[in-house]
Amino acid sequence: MKLLFIIKSFAMKAGVERLMSDKMNYMAEQGHDIILVTYEQGTHPIPFSLHPSIRHIDLDTRFFTLKKYSLPLRFIKILQLQRIFRKRLQKVVDDIKPDIIHTTTYSINLIGIILNLSTQAKRTIESQVSYDSILKENDFKGKWGAQDIARLYDKYTFNKLKRFDAFFALTQGDARQWERFVSNVHIIPNPLTSYPEQIKPHQETHHRIICAGRLNYQKGFDLLIESFALIADQCPEWHIDIFGSGDEENNLRSLLAQKNLESRIFIHPATDHIFEEFQNSDFFVLSSRFEGMPLVVAEAMSCGIPIVSFRCKYGPEETLTNNLDGLLVEDGNIHELSEKILWMIQHPQERLAMGAAARETAKKFRKEVVVEKWLDTFKSLLK
Repeated sequence: MKLLFIIKSFAMKAGVERLMSDKMNYMAEQGHDIILVTYEQGTHPIPFSLHPSIRHIDLDTRFFTLKKYSLPLRFIKILQLQRIFRKRLQKVVDDIKPDIIHTTTYSINLIGIILNLSTQAKRTIESQVSYDSILKENDFKGKWGAQDIARLYDKYTFNKLKRFDAFFALTQGDARQWERFVSNVHIIPNPLTSYPEQIKPHQETHHRIICAGRLNYQKGFDLLIESFALIADQCPEWHIDIFGSGDEENNLRSLLAQKNLESRIFIHPATDHIFEEFQNSDFFVLSSRFEGMPLVVAEAMSCGIPIVSFRCKYGPEETLTNNLDGLLVEDGNIHELSEKILWMIQHPQERLAMGAAARETAKKFRKEVVVEKWLDTFKSLLK
């Protein structure tokens, strides 16, 4: 198959980029012809290695640069840049003649152009974030008039999705939301970058809780800090290591100082060796307010450590099983979160058993399992 992937940019060393590279690399390794098309890449290097057979083309239509213009002029500039985008993308499609054209909801503002390309290729789209986080309506809550306009915009945009040959959602919960607009929704979770064939034994207690993710509102590390503050005195030997970066770092450090937890909760930069960090930890905590699918949970589970997680939308309840390979907590309930963290600390044998079960659960997220589902779906579309 000849597969053309359209992505805004491939510049950040973040989860979505890593997942897309994993999927494309696997497909290329299986002998498929993969073309990566970006349109806002500029001179940024690609952060993750790509299979040598993968071709990369950048359309050089950097819509983000238009923010410097006033609203009326920006609208004109957007229309001009959209015409350039359409012309350059059509040329790529004419030259390559792909079987499948695939994009993501990060490019939802341009799906009309992608759908109207002159081509016999099947068109598919995936969402890496939750339905609710894409709604423009949610950006204008409480703003009379603006929210109504945003709601109409969402309806107009989302109605276009029904023209795609397939829509991919990460979880059943999110799929139910998208099915209001699309009938051909396929549920395929994200694949693990790797599944460690061997891990360190977890017989020794490290007295360490691990967390990872961007330091932003979504990931809820402020809720984690508030929760741990309630039980810190009851587990003086234990500490939390958070790996990540983001615009909330200063606020989180201020909260740590306020709670007198600077010597108990530590914030580290994102690391390329997170699997090693997991194996030197006792359990993982997910305190997110919402998720697309928390792949980091499956990554931690693959290293043989259990999870304590909010039942946030969406993913945790579809990734782990309560009391088998982790503990689920009422969404946003910091008191219950502190209780479950303390339970996990105080029950080492149960913790080890849950960690062993978690490693077994994580097998279903191996690349050879997940990406083959993608390929099977693509093949069925072409039939």
